[in-house]
Amino acid sequence: MADEPRRPYSSPLREEQARTTRDLILDALVDLLADRRADEVTTREIAERARVSQPTVYRHFPDRTALLEGMTARVNELANETAGGFADASVDDIGPRIAWLFETADEFAVEMRAEALLNADPRRFSADTQRHSAEMLAVVAAAFPELDARRHAQITGLLRCLGSAQSWLRQREEFSVPGVESGPITRWAVDTLIAAVRRGELADLEPEPTRGQP
Repeated sequence: MADEPRRPYSSPLREEQARTTRDLILDALVDLLADRRADEVTTREIAERARVSQPTVYRHFPDRTALLEGMTARVNELANETAGGFADASVDDIGPRIAWLFETADEFAVEMRAEALLNADPRRFSADTQRHSAEMLAVVAAAFPELDARRHAQITGLLRCLGSAQSWLRQREEFSVPGVESGPITRWAVDTLIAAVRRGELADLEPEPTRGQP
């Protein structure tokens, strides 16, 4: 009789140990990002801070994208929701959701800051960031069918910038405005923009000719 294929072995203890190791690595990354840029942190430093080997770091997080996904998952877990997803939202939900996220972020500011720094490179946005952008674009397109795809992209891009973790971080660290304050004022900016689009005022914002053109 031919040997049966080996079944994958699953152990609750082993899974718990793996989760603990992942948490140690992410804790180390958070600590290192407290006063460093994301591109300055090396895998060797993460391993030393976490008290694990470099191969262990690579086994759990083989590249920067995996580290970002791990940090994003941690932020999502702390926020107790999908960090501002818009799949079931209307355009009028965007402002309140951004305000909620900014205010909630103050409760886990260290992790949120680390995630914002890791997610700052537009060439390497996390899967969640890309998904949320696509969801918001769909919401904007549904709310303003009279506008073309270019306008939808412009509006969504601005809304995403206003509601980004980087916006929360800059207001907090450069201007000493915590999320409990930046949330409401960012919601006001979002609601003001949406109201202006509804009034048709965006039609006046045509690009000016480049210098030297008639």
